[in-house]
Amino acid sequence: MNSETPKAIVTGGAGFIGSHLCELLVEHGYQVTALDNLATGRLSNISHLLQNKFFTLIQTDIRDYQSIYPHFENIDCVFHLAGLADIVPSIEKPEDYYQTNVTGTFHVLECSRAWNVQRFIYAASSSCYGIANIFPTSENANIQPEYPYALTKYLGE
Repeated sequence: MNSETPKAIVTGGAGFIGSHLCELLVEHGYQVTALDNLATGRLSNISHLLQNKFFTLIQTDIRDYQSIYPHFENIDCVFHLAGLADIVPSIEKPEDYYQTNVTGTFHVLECSRAWNVQRFIYAASSSCYGIANIFPTSENANIQPEYPYALTKYLGE
């Protein structure tokens, strides 16, 4: 990271986990840019951060490479949390899940590579292991995605 205020992007920053991560990063001295299309995230999750000079919300979609690309300039780390979750909707609308969880992840990775971001953290899902027989499930367990959501999260890995 550079010697100035560290800069982070949180994709899905208005989501439940993303909003808490944004808050924590701001508390620890980061300049945070949240990228969120608000499809599942909520402004109410980040309303207390909107007036903070160390926080910026960019309402954009990770499926749109051109719209997210400029925001990665001078970023030290990316926390990629954006994506569609849930089983039944992924069966009903698999293309939406593919475009967001696979293509969107690719776009976030490509922007990070193009701007030479040094750290990238991806929020995967244990669903890629299928129905677990052993708890906690080891990362060495067999990959057995049983529905589109699980497969798209695994492809993101």
